[in-house]
Amino acid sequence: MKLPENKRNVPSVLTCMDGTEVTDWEIWVTKRRPELLELFKREEYGRLPDMSDVKLQIRVADSRQSDDILEGRAVRKTVEVLAVRKGIHFSFCFVVFIPADAVKPVPAFVTVCNRGIKDSDPARHFLSPFYPVETIVSRGYACAAFRTQEISPDYEEGFTTGFSRLFPEFVTDRPDDAWGAITVWSWAASRIMDYFETEPLIDEKRVALVGHSRGGKTALWGAAQDERFAMAVSSCAGNSGDALSRGAKGERLKDILTRFPYWFCKNYQKYIDKEETLPFDQHMLLGLIAPRLVYTSSKTFDKWADPEGQFESLVQADPVYRLFGIEGLETDRKPLPEQPLYQGRIGHHYKTGNHDMDEYDWNCYLNYADIHL
Repeated sequence: MKLPENKRNVPSVLTCMDGTEVTDWEIWVTKRRPELLELFKREEYGRLPDMSDVKLQIRVADSRQSDDILEGRAVRKTVEVLAVRKGIHFSFCFVVFIPADAVKPVPAFVTVCNRGIKDSDPARHFLSPFYPVETIVSRGYACAAFRTQEISPDYEEGFTTGFSRLFPEFVTDRPDDAWGAITVWSWAASRIMDYFETEPLIDEKRVALVGHSRGGKTALWGAAQDERFAMAVSSCAGNSGDALSRGAKGERLKDILTRFPYWFCKNYQKYIDKEETLPFDQHMLLGLIAPRLVYTSSKTFDKWADPEGQFESLVQADPVYRLFGIEGLETDRKPLPEQPLYQGRIGHHYKTGNHDMDEYDWNCYLNYADIHL
């Protein structure tokens, strides 16, 4: 297999830690993939605690269809997830919209909403392009969104609230590889998938996990861990998401770990100003999703997210898809703005604009899903 030019001197995605070269998909699945997944858990995002004594209950709290819900075009269901451990309770809700005319299971999008209620309003009083339910449903897809703040606060609070309150013993005795907020948010996304597996009008084999910025990092990490997701969609994820850490031309590890250390495990701190010593880089995160679908997007004015590093990450992940005998990225040349790449199992577009996710982005995601999902 001809490997792409290694412009940023990243470690090879197809070379195991013991030097074994990955020459077919079986070696990838049995050896390389598991060790990379372990590396990301131990060194970057952190691992969940033992969940064996956590009891989960998922129930539909409300289900209705009326003219005031997308003019009758959707069934809206409110679902509650309850987790109980040693008498401590934690719960969160999410809302699902399903096309009212669905006569067979439809594909779906799960959105990681790292913004306020205006960008995920279940009543649809606020029509935000960040989460255009009306467009998604009109295209024949179901959708659900959860707000990250309800799962784990997006500020440094010592892992004492939200999901983390289930494990008070970790407050004073916290291992260096213990979970960060991104791992907890990805856990929540998987609970929505649990529900989808029980919902007869949703095809759980055709579900995409979507996120923007920190939500994009979550979508990639969530899909890497949970192979039930058929597709990961990442908008402007940047550093520690889809952009390479080596040779970063925008945000660096020092920047992100100074502002948002709680997104990651403590072990990640040791690579500040030492990105070249990382035993992995973010192209390997994208490779963990293979042979499933992954779609990323970047913006022309979002230099902090390093659009060049984001695209180069896709180029370096492509060889994993080739192991499976399928096309990953259709070209190794970064596209011009508003020229989406739809053909391979790795999709991408580069849009004129700032750090955001809008209806143009969503229409591209939907176009790509129409072809592949």
